[in-house]
Amino acid sequence: MLDDAHALARLGRSTFIDTFAHLYEPADLEEFLTYNHSADYYEDFLKDKDAAAWVAETPEGEMIGYCTAAPCSLPAPDMPENSGELCRLYLDAKAQGKGLGTALLERALDWIDEHFDHAYVGVFSENEGAQKLYRRYGFEKVAEYHFMVGNHPDLEWIMKRRS
Repeated sequence: MLDDAHALARLGRSTFIDTFAHLYEPADLEEFLTYNHSADYYEDFLKDKDAAAWVAETPEGEMIGYCTAAPCSLPAPDMPENSGELCRLYLDAKAQGKGLGTALLERALDWIDEHFDHAYVGVFSENEGAQKLYRRYGFEKVAEYHFMVGNHPDLEWIMKRRS
């Protein structure tokens, strides 16, 4: 499990940097990555019996994408009990556009549907591609909040899947 945690930390860190680093001051980015994409973070996540993770690998075993789900921790107003969350969905740039993200998303949504009565996802307000993908799977915006990257607040949408 520790090897998986280290691999997820490396991929999580690199995909977050590739996608979002241009938005942040280096100190804010490093503060965020130090906790949120650390091996310790992923090891704790993988130990959680109420959470799940899926990975996509090359035929050679290189991890190129991952997705995680767990009980919902988003600050959604009036969140019903037994709500799950698609927590993270990241792909290495070379893996994008090949259907891997959709495959990971569908697997995670199946798992969420098996374990929870409601499904949520948080998405950066300017990430129109992800918003479009989530809308295709029945998600709609229900709230906004500020997601902190270091001391930098990002406007984040909370989307809920229609029942």
